[in-house]
Amino acid sequence: MLVANEICKSYHQLMILNKISLSIYAGEMVAIMGHSGAGKTTLLHLLSTLDKPDSGSVTMDGINLIGLKGSALAEFRNKNIGLVFQFHNLLPEFTLFENICIPGYIGNFSKKEVEKKANELLSLLGISHRKNYILKITY
Repeated sequence: MLVANEICKSYHQLMILNKISLSIYAGEMVAIMGHSGAGKTTLLHLLSTLDKPDSGSVTMDGINLIGLKGSALAEFRNKNIGLVFQFHNLLPEFTLFENICIPGYIGNFSKKEVEKKANELLSLLGISHRKNYILKITY
């Protein structure tokens, strides 16, 4: 379970997040919604260890993510956290399926496990028919 407890974040003197608390259970799907500038990206950065809150705590399965540093943080992030950014920077020479699998391969999960999970994700999103598409990124 991912737990944020009263996290706060400000940039300069502008408070972006003020005492935000939430719990996300394993397997749960959550949508973070709000208008532009509401702090959605800031919240995701804090939850995913890309940034640290000014105060409050973030834990995953009882592990204090705020306290992780250096190689321990990198290892934890590689094994436990995956993000798809707004500007996704997918690798255009690979298929959709291969792009989904790459983080699992980097995380040293078994090929069978990675590909099973990738197929489940494609099915869940209703895009299994696009599995072998070579990506053409347009903006």
